[in-house]
Amino acid sequence: MRKSYWSKALALAVAGMTALTGCNSAAGNTVTQAAQETAKAGEAAAAADAEYKLIAAHVSTEEHSFHAGMMEFKKQVEEKSGGRIAVEVHPNGELGGNEDELVQKMATGTVDMIISAPSFMAQSVKAADLLSLPYLFEDLEHWEKVMDGEPGQKMSQLVEEKSGLFKCLGYFKDGVRNMYTIKPVETVEDMKDLKFRIQNSPTQIAFWSELGVQPTFVAFNEIYQALQNGVIDGAENSFSQIAQQKHYEVCKNITMTEHDVATRFFLISLNKYNSLPDDLKKVVDESAAEAVAKQREVDLELEGKYKQEMQDAGVNFIEIDKAPLIEMTEQVRIDAAAGLELTDMLEQINALKK
Repeated sequence: MRKSYWSKALALAVAGMTALTGCNSAAGNTVTQAAQETAKAGEAAAAADAEYKLIAAHVSTEEHSFHAGMMEFKKQVEEKSGGRIAVEVHPNGELGGNEDELVQKMATGTVDMIISAPSFMAQSVKAADLLSLPYLFEDLEHWEKVMDGEPGQKMSQLVEEKSGLFKCLGYFKDGVRNMYTIKPVETVEDMKDLKFRIQNSPTQIAFWSELGVQPTFVAFNEIYQALQNGVIDGAENSFSQIAQQKHYEVCKNITMTEHDVATRFFLISLNKYNSLPDDLKKVVDESAAEAVAKQREVDLELEGKYKQEMQDAGVNFIEIDKAPLIEMTEQVRIDAAAGLELTDMLEQINALKK
């Protein structure tokens, strides 16, 4: 009887503790939810009181370095402006599933700030496509010299002057791009006739066609399904994007082509920027510099993290001799620069190599 009593008592105690934990958990969730709603209400109120509101958008997840950069900009600009500027950030392709769509929306004034690949910017400013050229950069150090130096400044000026729509606040980096495929690719010969998703730009088409693949255009947010359904055999991107978009679940092979230190324009609507008084323009410029520094820092951290995660998940990382790839496509870079009337800029970029 005594044992039965204590068994019942213990059961009741456990049940009581479980119920109490459940109540505490529910209460905790309620408190957290209430705090989030209060924070959102506070942000909405602050935005309503702001003299200027900026709508910012990108296609990547909230875990991506792009979002870290955008949120750093929001933090800095709202603090430095004393609340006169409010920024609303939309990740995950909420306002457009592909960067070309965001470029178009920014041109029409629907969105004020975006992050765009050069290939998509090239639809408005052809010169931007020079930065899409694979093997344009020797390594990360070379990329920084170029983008933070005179060539980067000249490109920013061209974007503003040629478009009349966009102002470049700086350059984000989206890791180093590699090709990833359903079947292993170990040599140039293995690339032949692959249905390969690339960004839609003349320089990209010329480069990948030279290597024998069949360039295919698929919206960024549709790549997973296209891989799964066999519409494409592979694509190319940074470790962060491959991991965050879960593409490695259907593409277990990453070939270390390291063909691009991926440049991204950090853009604001020129009309919106020009509508600001001079003191707030300065705030935007200073905040953008902080955002660029933060984004690049996070990007570097995430590349290492996601490579390790994919290795742990069984992804096959394949080393490839890059020398033949570079040699085979040298004329593509020369011809592209000439066609864009940027031969001088290409020479300047090459002169900054080690």
